[in-house]
Amino acid sequence: MKEIIKAAFYGAAVGDALGGPVELMSAAEIREKYGVLKEMVGGGWLNLEPGEYTDDTQMSLAVARGILANPIFPIEEIGRHFIRWYQSGPRDIGNTTLMSFRNFLHTGNWKEASRITAQSLNKLDSNGGLMRTLPVTFGYWHDLAAMARWSVQIAYMTHYSQEGAACCLFYNLLIYLLGAKRHLSRREAVTEALHLTDHFCRQLDIQPAKFFWYIIHHIQRGAPEAVPRGSALDTLATALQCFLFTGSFEEALIAAVNRGDDTDTAGTVTGGMAGTFHGFAAIPKRWLNALKNTEPLDEVIEGLYRLIKSHEHNPEPPEPIDEEEYSTWPSCQS
Repeated sequence: MKEIIKAAFYGAAVGDALGGPVELMSAAEIREKYGVLKEMVGGGWLNLEPGEYTDDTQMSLAVARGILANPIFPIEEIGRHFIRWYQSGPRDIGNTTLMSFRNFLHTGNWKEASRITAQSLNKLDSNGGLMRTLPVTFGYWHDLAAMARWSVQIAYMTHYSQEGAACCLFYNLLIYLLGAKRHLSRREAVTEALHLTDHFCRQLDIQPAKFFWYIIHHIQRGAPEAVPRGSALDTLATALQCFLFTGSFEEALIAAVNRGDDTDTAGTVTGGMAGTFHGFAAIPKRWLNALKNTEPLDEVIEGLYRLIKSHEHNPEPPEPIDEEEYSTWPSCQS
């Protein structure tokens, strides 16, 4: 189990660090400068060191620490870690996240803060919740209903978007299936994750207007190439294409970060999927050796492993699924 958590977290952090230096560059600009970006180069608009990860991984660590501090009701503890990180003066914070942090400091309520942010911004579905949602899978490994509930509620702390919430919910369920049901192919896991997402969206009254058709459309062979322009939907579609239509962890990450735009988050989301599926041993050693500040990753990996083991002898049963409803979902086979 620890190897699965390690593969997911290191996969995501490596993807973040690989993509960070070319964030905001177009695919054409990346080709002109690097040909195909394959190495930890550093630089970019954030002037990163080679192997340095960004706010995507930093916020994932905050979520993990909050869950470990209080898995029964993690919002308050996650919020404390968010504000502590914000007050440390990080190099980059997404606009939606930044506005929600400031609104929280005025209101003292995370959901109210994100609602105010949503009323102020036209761009409601940005990927700031998706980039940090990975720890929720492992914090609630033995309880899919809790995993679904906290995936949505933690996303809502800063991003009050039903599309974004559905993306987080799907991603957490997919990581679970890739790790827990090793017999499933990648496409089978994606299909099952879509079924479960539909179930939990109904249960939690999440009604995304675009999520299902957008994702199903983009995972068909021959679909247009998605570009991670900053929304949760296009970031997730990019990650799924790169994960499904490549043969290795390395190929998936290279495909994701060379598409341009929001490359650090595309790398983070793709890396979490590909790491979980292909395993820690599949992550190129040259990337692992270059990755900086790995001690916090190891700390939360160990903490989440202990949390899962503590529930292993008394697991919560998964939420029952309506088999008739489940069987009516369209196939995602290409």
